[in-house]
Amino acid sequence: MIDKNQVRLMVLDVVKGLKRQGLAEYDTDISRIVRDTLKRLGVNRAIIGLNTRGCSYGNNLEGCFICGYLKGYEHPDRMYQQFLEGASHYACSDNVFLYSNGSFFDPEEIPPEIQKKMLEHLVALGVKQITVETRPDMVDETNLNSLLDSVPARYLKVGLGFDTYNDDIRDVCLNKGFTRQQYDDASRILNKNNIHFESRIVVKPPFLTEYEAIKEALLSVEYAFNKGSSEVSLEPIAIQDYTLQDYLAKKGFFRVPWLWSVISIVKETHGKGTVLVGGEAFVPLPKETACNCNKCTARVRQVINKFNETQDIRLFDNLDCDCIIDWRKDLDVKEIPLFDRIIKQMSERGSFQ
Repeated sequence: MIDKNQVRLMVLDVVKGLKRQGLAEYDTDISRIVRDTLKRLGVNRAIIGLNTRGCSYGNNLEGCFICGYLKGYEHPDRMYQQFLEGASHYACSDNVFLYSNGSFFDPEEIPPEIQKKMLEHLVALGVKQITVETRPDMVDETNLNSLLDSVPARYLKVGLGFDTYNDDIRDVCLNKGFTRQQYDDASRILNKNNIHFESRIVVKPPFLTEYEAIKEALLSVEYAFNKGSSEVSLEPIAIQDYTLQDYLAKKGFFRVPWLWSVISIVKETHGKGTVLVGGEAFVPLPKETACNCNKCTARVRQVINKFNETQDIRLFDNLDCDCIIDWRKDLDVKEIPLFDRIIKQMSERGSFQ
C-alpha cells in the first residue's frame, strides 16, 4: 500500500526546489504589487495591500504547493503607517478588503494590537464592512473576542480557506497544512460570534482530472454551505511561476480549469447560496488563468463577471462554443488511482526551466 506521507514528501521536495529558485528574483512589496495588479486588471475595488512578513506557513519554504506568493516584505515600524496611507482613500466605503497574502488573524504576521487598531480605524472612517482573509487554524476564539470588544461583528467579513473537502487532496495535492476538522472548528467559532464568512474553494487541484475536479468542488461547496458559509468563492487554479501547477504544466500534466467546468459547478450549486467566481486577481499576477478556447474565453469571462454582480443564473443559458466538444472529451479522461498517478507524474522530473 502506498504511504500518503511519502507521496507528499516526494512532491514537497520538488516544490521546495522551485521556491528556492523563485526567492532570488521575487518582488515582495505587496502594497505596491496590489496597486499595480488592480490597475492592470482594471479592477475598481477598495483593497489595501499590507506589507506584513507574509504567510507564516509559506515562509518556511514549505507552504502551499499552488501558491505563487513566496515571502513578505516587513517593516514592523511602518506597517500601521502604511495601512493609514491606504485607508485614507476609502472613508465611508461599503467594503474595504485588507490583503496581506497570508492570514490577518495570524499574530506572527500582524500583531493583535495592530489588527485591532486597523479595524477600529476603518470603522471610525465610516467603512461599512471590512473583509479579511485567514487560514482556519488561525481563527482563535479568545483573540477574536478581544477584537469584537471594540469592533462589532456586523463590520467583519472573513474569507476563510477551505480549499477542498477531501483531506488527502488537501494534504498531497495542495499541502495546505490544516484539516477539514480545523475548518469545522473555525466555522463554528465564526458562526457563534455572528461573523459572516466566505469559504474559498479551489477548482482543479494539481493531479486531478477535469471530471474529478468538478466532483470535488461540488462536494466542497455543499459542505461549506452546510457549515454556515454566507458565501462561497470558487477559485480556479491559475499558473504562476515557481508553483507545482507550473511545473506540471511544462511537462504536459496540467491544464488550467475550463471555464465550462466552472460554470457547471455554479449551475449545480447556486441554489444553495451565493456562489462567486474568483481566480483572476492573483498576486503575483498569473501567466494563465482558467480559460476555454481563444474564440470564446473573453466573452465567457464577461458573463461570469456579470453573474458575480447579479447572481442571475440565466446569464449562462445561451453560452455556447465549438470548444465544448473538447471540454467534454476532457471530462471522459480516465486515470489510474491518485497516489499512483502522482508518483508517475513526479518521477518524470526533468529540469525546471
